[in-house]
Formats: sequence, structure tokens, C-alpha cells
Amino acid sequence: DAIARSAQTADLRADVEDLKAKVVVLSTQLGELKPGGEERPLAPPSASTAPAPAVEPQGLPQPANAPSEKPAASPPPTTGPAPPTAALQGPSPELYNQAYSDYLQGKYDLAASEFQQFMEAFPNDPKAGNCQFWMGQCAYNQKRYTDAQQAFEAVIERYPTSPKVLAARLKLGLTYLSLNETAQGIATLKALIQAAPNSDEALIAKDRLSRLQAP
Repeated sequence: DAIARSAQTADLRADVEDLKAKVVVLSTQLGELKPGGEERPLAPPSASTAPAPAVEPQGLPQPANAPSEKPAASPPPTTGPAPPTAALQGPSPELYNQAYSDYLQGKYDLAASEFQQFMEAFPNDPKAGNCQFWMGQCAYNQKRYTDAQQAFEAVIERYPTSPKVLAARLKLGLTYLSLNETAQGIATLKALIQAAPNSDEALIAKDRLSRLQAP
């Protein structure tokens, strides 16, 4: 009975820590939902209008002694804007909004796929780092911790200026702990605390570390 109670207590503590981490994630979600928040739904880009080709008049009477009509010369090359690239012809920026909506509804496989499509189509978009983070969240919520680890590491390494970096560092530390890589998890959480000691993520990291050290 004592062993069972101890196991139940450990499970409850883990659940509490996971809930605290979700508070940080929810705060980032509020930023996406609030009109004045850090993130707003993306508006579709304005379609570029190409100049309409000139239409030559037809059916005009020809003089009786007019020479036979020669084949029309090839039109000169246009100097207008180049056609959109293949990436821009695929998913539109609105896909991010759809992916985020699917994530909120718990459709993690679908949301992760849509976030991936957005990243591939718009690799330089400011939302690309956000997509990488939410892909990690999808995997974490499905307990696919190895995939979550890779996604959170990618946020930190590829998008160092992303607003999701601190949340990614926190979730990376918790992911290491879930993978039983305790030393790596502790080191990651301590590095987060040192880098941003006054952040909400650091407060959660401190609490998690204190529980790890508790008897």
C-alpha cells in the first residue's frame, strides 16, 4: 500500500507540473487570440494583377492593293513582375490560422501537418518559429517525447529571436525529464533560469527543480 501511495503521489506531482507548464502555453495562446496580442491572424496577401495583354483590332477592311498579311511578330518580352514561386502557389498564410484552430481543438496530427506545410511554403515568415513550437506541442501532448524534443530544439537553434524560445526551452527541459534524461532536463531548466530569471517560464522551472530535489 505504501508503494502504491508513493506512486500515486509521484503521478500527481507530475500532473501538477504539466498543468503549470500548460499555463505558459495558454499565455502564448492568449497572445494569439487577443486583438492587441503578440500574434494576430494572418491576412491573405493581395493578389498581384498582371497587365492585360493588348488586343489588336480585327475585321478592318484592307486596301485592294495591300500586300498579303505577314505572320504577326512575336510580342516583346514583358517587363512585368515575375510569376509567383512554386511555394507561394501552394498554401496561403491563412493556413497558419487553420492549423492553430485545429491545435486548439485537439486535432494534433492535422495541426502538425498544417504547421509543417506553412513552414515549408513560407520558411522566412515570422510565424515559422511559432509553427515549429506548436509542432512540438502537438507531439508533447501525444506523449511522443522524442519528436517533441527535436521540435523544441529546432525552435531554439533555428529561430533564436522567436517569441516562443523561452517556452520552448521550458518544454524541452520537461521533455527531457519525461524521457528519463534527468541530468539533461535539470541542466536545461537551470540554463533557462539563468538566461531569464524573472520570466514565468523560469518560475515554473524553479518549482520543477525544487520538486526533483525534494525527498
